Amino acid sequence: MEKSRKTTLEMHTLLLCTDAQFLGITRNVLNQVQVTPRVAAGSDAALALIHFHEFEVIIVDWREIDNVADFLCAVRRSKQNADCVLVAIVRDLLDLRQAFAAGAHFLIHKPASAVQIERCLRAAYCATVARRRKQHREPVEILASVRTHSQPCAEALIVNLSEGGAGLQAGAQDFIVGVSLSAGEEIDLRFGLPGTNEMLDVTGTVVWKTSDACGVRFRYIPEEQRLALEQWLTECVERSLAEMCERVREVCA
Repeated sequence: MEKSRKTTLEMHTLLLCTDAQFLGITRNVLNQVQVTPRVAAGSDAALALIHFHEFEVIIVDWREIDNVADFLCAVRRSKQNADCVLVAIVRDLLDLRQAFAAGAHFLIHKPASAVQIERCLRAAYCATVARRRKQHREPVEILASVRTHSQPCAEALIVNLSEGGAGLQAGAQDFIVGVSLSAGEEIDLRFGLPGTNEMLDVTGTVVWKTSDACGVRFRYIPEEQRLALEQWLTECVERSLAEMCERVREVCA
């Protein structure tokens, strides 16, 4: 028998909807992706939750918002929810146009089947993971080999890693043993991804430097290695989001 795959991603979700049938279908779909939403019966209740809690995804029935402009303004002004993914439940072309104009990222058309809702919500969660991955900087301690065009191979400590670059930090003695770097200089890095057998060979540029640290922006990574880095960062983001949501649930319990 095939084992059901369990996702590690648990995003905190707000659902503003009072349609019992639609609410039941949506809850069932969310349960399949291991998401338990907070449900608000009206914009005032939703705004109160937005003020006090962080949500990765906010799903709203467009016709149940008393004042669309005020509601969206409150969401975007909320520090913890400014970058959330907004999913609008719409009924007709007018709703659709208003929702898109207001900045909705995804739309669910009523009446909608469970399959349609699932496709939309999975896309919303994938978009959130992709966005977080691009912004995410994972703390690490990775020993890397460093080479410049004019200097021999040396060692450096990578202390944070993202999709677009890395932070290097001073060791106990020299900044990078045997290498003197300057802003704008091109370097080659070789290092392993923690917890994997994957080695990355990266070409980058030093974009800033202090007496004890520097930042490197990646310029080139072989395609297979780039995909491995993206997958590794996605898993880091999913893990951190799941831990965050667990803390939120403990606080709200």
